[in-house]
Amino acid sequence: MKNAYYYLKHYKKELILGPAFKMLEVVFELLIPFLMSYIIDTGINKAISNGDYSSIYIPGIIILLLGVLGFSSTFVCQYIASIASQGFGTELRNAIYKKVTGLSLREVELIGKGNLVTLITNDVNRMQVSVAMMIRLVLRAPMLIIGSLICAFIIDYHLAFIFLEVVILISLILFFVIKQSSKRILSTQKSVDDLVTITNDSLSGIRVVKAFNNEEYEINKYKKQTDDYYKEMKKVTLLNAITNPVTFLIINVAIVLVVYFVGSSTIQGTGLSSGDLTSLISYLNQILLALIVVSNLVVIFTKAFASKKRIEKLLNLEPSIKNNPKYKDLKVNDGETLFSFKDASFKYEEEDNLVVSNLTFDIKKGETIGIIGGTGSGKTTIIKLLERFFDVTSGEILYKGVNIKDYDLNSLHNEISLVNQKAILFKGTIESNLKMANKAASESEMIEALKVACAYEFVASYEDGLNHKVEEGGKNFSGGQRQRLSIARSILKNSETLILDDSTSALDYLTEKNLRYNLSNKTELTKIIIAQRVSSLVNADKIIVMYHGRIDAIGTHEELLNKSNIYKEIYESQENK
Repeated sequence: MKNAYYYLKHYKKELILGPAFKMLEVVFELLIPFLMSYIIDTGINKAISNGDYSSIYIPGIIILLLGVLGFSSTFVCQYIASIASQGFGTELRNAIYKKVTGLSLREVELIGKGNLVTLITNDVNRMQVSVAMMIRLVLRAPMLIIGSLICAFIIDYHLAFIFLEVVILISLILFFVIKQSSKRILSTQKSVDDLVTITNDSLSGIRVVKAFNNEEYEINKYKKQTDDYYKEMKKVTLLNAITNPVTFLIINVAIVLVVYFVGSSTIQGTGLSSGDLTSLISYLNQILLALIVVSNLVVIFTKAFASKKRIEKLLNLEPSIKNNPKYKDLKVNDGETLFSFKDASFKYEEEDNLVVSNLTFDIKKGETIGIIGGTGSGKTTIIKLLERFFDVTSGEILYKGVNIKDYDLNSLHNEISLVNQKAILFKGTIESNLKMANKAASESEMIEALKVACAYEFVASYEDGLNHKVEEGGKNFSGGQRQRLSIARSILKNSETLILDDSTSALDYLTEKNLRYNLSNKTELTKIIIAQRVSSLVNADKIIVMYHGRIDAIGTHEELLNKSNIYKEIYESQENK
């Protein structure tokens, strides 16, 4: 069980030194009221009676010196706390990001992008704050309370019991706040996740929203979610908001009681001196400030505890796809079987119905395989199984003659290049995007890949060529340009297998024809092409026709026109356009 605070292991020194400097500040702070009492009771009397001001100057200088030392201790502690909290936050973010990238595709989809963004930002920030407060205030506040109580007992143990009762009463109130707040914080965090998800969806699909004049609907949906978040946060905030006023009220009542009892004792001739009374009130105020800090810490740590549980749930999540390699870097010759599906079926764990069922077919090295079928027929699921983003529910898939589950995942992904239906580009340059596939690629190799993907012409038209900027998501390129750049990137990877998952849908017929011709010259490359257009697959060595998660037929274009009504229907519907 991985603990989120495990990533503090590199900051043990800071966790010791920071509180140590804070303890020094507490000691200096506790000494000051005693010195003030001495000045009031002794120093002023000596100055008035015989003009001796040394009993004022010397304690005053000591108070000033203690103030400077206290400030220095606080400064050092704050600096140490900053180093530890920021370093901890950085390591925790890195660990979360590494964990997410190591999870199977299924776990990432289940968690959701909105939740992951909230975890890496909001939850980690709360944990960072908790570490900073842990170093700066967790020991300081209780030690200041305990020290003030001890000093109060030294001055007058009768009145000190009032202090003790105040501390106990406020502690009970804080316990109640902790208990109630902790229940609601998790609920508010769920509202934040939903809010982030809606925001991401709306901003990602802003063009669709505007195209359908759907702004009002999205605004109302967002408003409803923010209202839900507001209601949840209001309950937590109101609960926490009463803590400080109640603390102030109790402390002020205690001060009144101290003054009253001291006044009553003075009348009877057994009272405290003015200096002692000043010291007692000073210590009571120190207790007040410390308790306010404690009440604020309660809020901070309650939120941090909720975030900690969410982060640890992710960090301890085990990927459903395990990499237990028995084989890697196996070689097969052209014409030999590369992939073999043997009665393979798949369904998502929470669903009853199979997404694909009883798939049986072979893919030989160097072949061009086409996959076609209606929406939801299982085409993309086949690709997910080939890449081992998911494991089959029943049956098996062989890769290079061995069970794909026994093949090293890193080797498998190195040997397959995938171009998704939605072309993904990253902020940077054309060159940085291409080099994601091959960091050692030369300029000539990148240009050759661009030519094969029919992308060189538009890249060469830019003055800065390969150094042309790519905005976030490649939004400064058209859909067809993004697809061609993505294809070029996959070609540059020099993998044995190239998978095009409907990744030429944005290309015009002529550009796609030229692309198909260029790819056909790469005879050593196994090509698996998912397409909606029959024209994209007519020259394939073998076409798999999918229907409702099952294979309807397998064959060449001419064979399928004679034996598959589904394929014939698709072909005729496109030919008649």
